[in-house]
Amino acid sequence: MKTTTPTKVKDYFLTKETFSVSKIKDLDVFQTLPKTDKESINKYYKSKKYLSHNNNKTFFSSLYLFVKWGSFYFKYRVLKKASSHHNRLLDFGSGNAYFVSKLNEKGGQAFAYDPFYSQVSNKTIEQQKVFVNESDLITSKFKTVTMWHSLEHVFSYKDTLSLASEILDSKGCLIVACPNYQSYDANYYKEYWAGFDVPRHYWHFSPNGLIEIMANSGFDYINKKPMYFDALYVSMLSEQYKKSKLWFFKGLVVGLVSNIVSLFKKNASSYVYVFKKRF
Repeated sequence: MKTTTPTKVKDYFLTKETFSVSKIKDLDVFQTLPKTDKESINKYYKSKKYLSHNNNKTFFSSLYLFVKWGSFYFKYRVLKKASSHHNRLLDFGSGNAYFVSKLNEKGGQAFAYDPFYSQVSNKTIEQQKVFVNESDLITSKFKTVTMWHSLEHVFSYKDTLSLASEILDSKGCLIVACPNYQSYDANYYKEYWAGFDVPRHYWHFSPNGLIEIMANSGFDYINKKPMYFDALYVSMLSEQYKKSKLWFFKGLVVGLVSNIVSLFKKNASSYVYVFKKRF
């Protein structure tokens, strides 16, 4: 199946505004246009439905919490295999810092960074223990940096990867998870695909596109693993955007098909990638 990326995508999650999705020349990377500035993007996160920042007592939020719980153990296994260093870990774009809190419960020494932590209602660690300004990170050094679905949210991926390189020890590990716009479910839902999440997602990566920009930023690709839960969750959310009355069952079917197709086509809905700092 040939991937057809839409050129116009609506913010179905919140404002219903329409944005362009434009390919960057010579890269398998798309960008959201117009590019919302750093001062204005905050309003696009202010919703009780934004589940990584809020508790919202619905069936879908309960499903999200279940997926998050299961995903932690998947992430933990990836981390253990990728890096022997579970101390001095920074989770970049940590949301409510759930991953950090669970990791520390297991005896790790993990730190969270999220510029929106002050407006998070379902905090899992005390606010004073969270980095909220990038400038505060410069004086710190970490052995591992994780970006669980956060790189697509940053204003400049080049600046963010430069920062990650600066704060990582030599040969440090960078773990990145992000949606894949070339996946089966992305191609099936097209402009309704929840993985676009404009304008909160400034960037849209394919596996080859992400690996290339990482190489240009001084990170060597080690491996990647599909995130099978993501296909189910994103497909159900996409069905809601289409106002499907049977969103749970239709999303479940499409998500399962996407996962099966990815076994042969290597085009999963989301991947987690492991990189090593080159120097």
